[in-house]
Parts: sequence; C-alpha cells; structure tokens
Amino acid sequence: LLSHKSFPASAHPWSGSIWAHTGCTGAGAQLHCATDDCSGRLQCSELGGAVPATLAWVNLHHGNDQTSYGVSVVDDFNVGLSVTPHEGRGNYPILACRKNLTETCPGELQLRSPAGSILACKSGCEAFRIDEL
Repeated sequence: LLSHKSFPASAHPWSGSIWAHTGCTGAGAQLHCATDDCSGRLQCSELGGAVPATLAWVNLHHGNDQTSYGVSVVDDFNVGLSVTPHEGRGNYPILACRKNLTETCPGELQLRSPAGSILACKSGCEAFRIDEL
C-alpha cells in the first residue's frame, strides 16, 4: 500500500500484518530497501517484516466474530503509521503512532543512511543484539 491508501477487509476470518518499506531501489527480485528489506521481495509473506519497521496488525472475525488491530513499535520504528477503520459495523477507534520517533531517537539506537540521515530508530534488543531489554 502506498501512503494514505486503504484495502477492503475480508468478510472471513483473516490475520495479517503490514510493514512500511522505505528507501527502496530496484524492482522485482532486485528490490532492496533501507528499512524493512524482504530479501528482494515486495511482500515479506511468511518471512514476516524485516526490522527496523513500524508494524500494523489486523485480526478479523476471530472468536465470536471479534476483530482486533493495532500499531506496534516494539520491534523498531521507521515511519508514523495509523489504522483507520471505516465503512464497518461497530465502534472502532483510529490507532496510530504518527509522531516521527527518529527526531528523539538516542544516537545508539539510530539507523543511519550512508549520507548520515536517520532512517529508523531501532529497539534496544535490535541495536545491542540482546533479548534482555
């Protein structure tokens, strides 16, 4: 999806995640991205998203027809992201992390481009390669 785009929700049980690729060059099997690179693929599919990436997740029509969704920066942050339900039944709020967290990202967590610009803010676990944070 491009920025500010929507997709129709399934009428059947479905779960999925969406990650934002940034700084991409090439196409097809030669696609490479500065953040959320999926080894030359646009869709990460079973690979899951590649860090660093802001994540949106959706679970539709599960257990008693319940729907849940959210935005997560637990694995890192690369872009602001929001999930905005529309044209559906129920009262579902907009969930988002719209602030640019790279503006306040500590130096040791920053992922920088070769030119020096901040591309993403890594989690402590990713930056220090430990599972204890």
